[in-house]
Amino acid sequence: MELLAIAATVAFACTAVWRAGPRGAGSVALAGLLTLLGVGALVATFWLTPEPPVVAANRPLVRPDDGYVGSATCRSCHPGEHASWHESFHRTMSQVASRETIVARFERLELDWFGKPVVLEWRGDTLWTRFERGGGQPAPVSRPIEQITGSHHLQVFWYSTGEQRELAPLPMCYKIAEGIWLPLTTVFVLPPEHRDPPEPGAWNQNCHMCHSTNARPRVDIGRCDTEVSELGISCEACHGPGEKHVAAHRNPLTRLAARADAVADPTVVLPGRLGPARSAQVCGQCHSVNILRGAHFDSWREEGLVYRPGDDLHATNLVIDPNVRYAHELRRKLAHNPEYFASAFWSDGEVRLSGREYNGLLKSPCYTHGDAARQMDCSSCHEMHGASHGSEPAVRAAWRDDQLKAGMRGDAACTQCHGGLQDVAAAAAHSRHAPGQVLCYDCHMPHTSFGLMKTERSHTITSPRVATELATGRPNACNLCHLDQTLAWTAGHLSDWYGQPAASLDDDQQNVAAGVRWLLTGDAGQRAITAWHFGWEGAQRAAGADWQAPFLARLLDDPYYVVRFGAARSLRQLPFDPAPLQGFDFLAPPEVARRFGEQVTAAWSASYRGPARPSVLLGPEGLLQEPFARLYARRDDRPVFLAE
Repeated sequence: MELLAIAATVAFACTAVWRAGPRGAGSVALAGLLTLLGVGALVATFWLTPEPPVVAANRPLVRPDDGYVGSATCRSCHPGEHASWHESFHRTMSQVASRETIVARFERLELDWFGKPVVLEWRGDTLWTRFERGGGQPAPVSRPIEQITGSHHLQVFWYSTGEQRELAPLPMCYKIAEGIWLPLTTVFVLPPEHRDPPEPGAWNQNCHMCHSTNARPRVDIGRCDTEVSELGISCEACHGPGEKHVAAHRNPLTRLAARADAVADPTVVLPGRLGPARSAQVCGQCHSVNILRGAHFDSWREEGLVYRPGDDLHATNLVIDPNVRYAHELRRKLAHNPEYFASAFWSDGEVRLSGREYNGLLKSPCYTHGDAARQMDCSSCHEMHGASHGSEPAVRAAWRDDQLKAGMRGDAACTQCHGGLQDVAAAAAHSRHAPGQVLCYDCHMPHTSFGLMKTERSHTITSPRVATELATGRPNACNLCHLDQTLAWTAGHLSDWYGQPAASLDDDQQNVAAGVRWLLTGDAGQRAITAWHFGWEGAQRAAGADWQAPFLARLLDDPYYVVRFGAARSLRQLPFDPAPLQGFDFLAPPEVARRFGEQVTAAWSASYRGPARPSVLLGPEGLLQEPFARLYARRDDRPVFLAE
């Protein structure tokens, strides 16, 4: 209507010009010029007036509010930073579902969800799903897919329930690296009876907090009207609401003056200028196990989280560790899952969940030592804008994977503070390993967190100690490489090299390789971590890979699907004929999966020609069946819940 009104006004004005003016050549030219200017104004209005946003009725409404203006506003003044952010996985934490954003390519699929069909089909440019929902709200579903979360490892699909803006997760997800569809619950360390995905409304009530920017849940009984300022983790998630910044720098001269001024700009948050503690909290708002403090529960329903970058995160959010187990905010969580602390944390409080690096940092001596000038924070090793890496695709892809600064994949990450170890000879004397054989990370940040079917390095920087493993069950860094050595072997070296006190060990700890013990007797989390390490290049280099197949084969029918998946993945990374694994489905019934394990063991036994190695249960005739069965019978079947 506005365009029609403008067109009518221009036509009326042009008519008046032509009628009123004299007929001389100059007047005709002037009238023509005015007419062209009018038409030009009309065309410019048509092309430059932005289209009004399409308001989707069945998914969270994207509407900047509370001083948020959206990342597109940042682009004109900060094109480099905007480009690197746009290339990051932070941006794609949540996206509108479309043919462009969904990685898998198909027109119609019928997927198997534990024997039940889940149909996905494109109807024009809208993806629809059809299946029978279980859980606490069973119902037939035939609804459009509205959003996706993830684009790095997994894509999770969210359909509209039809109840206002409520979303519910599809029971299947897409594993990007392998190009396969999996039941969503099998991605996590969850007891096998947990087959139903989270209930409808999970995104509106929980996931939005770390998968979007400035979400307002707007949820209550009979109401679900969720809004976000932006899908994904955008500029303002780290820099704070941008409205005041944009207003203050609208004038180009003001912008130039501000860039030349050494004084900090009060209208925007730059995490690097906050100091280590507050800077780390900007990351910690998502990368931690935390819960909103009780005083803010009621306001959260309508307005969302109170925390803004630059604030004290601990004032509004309870960052959880076992020391706060009696906090009233946790009563409902513990009532629902009494094993919560035993599953999410090792008994000394070190976090077991991946993606919760802030919890680890808080317990790291590199953070707690008290010297503010040398205090470690997230930006000590990571950077959110990778433009400094140049434009080579391989370099950009490496940065995108974990957003490490240039040079931080090696020992420089540690020697930037521990300068005495920059000398190769000094580093070798400290580590007791030949130069280049191990990284500082391998000993001081081992892979003891797990999530999304893989391990991650602990961000609690510690030194290997046998006493810690005995007290907590957390695998020690030495044996995560030297899987074929016993705990007694590790204790002896740590005592000889670093003066650690002798530990009291039982017969198995003295005589059976740590990797074998963890794999056969550990809980589901320990088994998942160990199975991953059996396929890790560093461990295969240190421990060899010719003996591992029968131990991984024993996990192919593990009660936990994610353990089966990891065992099969590591088996395929061994120097071993993969033929016995052809056709293996980690979701198969136990008796079917077990047959694959038996086939793998038989094939390995027929080809193994190595020496007797009692520590890994190998005798002159191959696998020592009696101690193998005895250890496996001691498997820790305590329920474990390691979920994002």
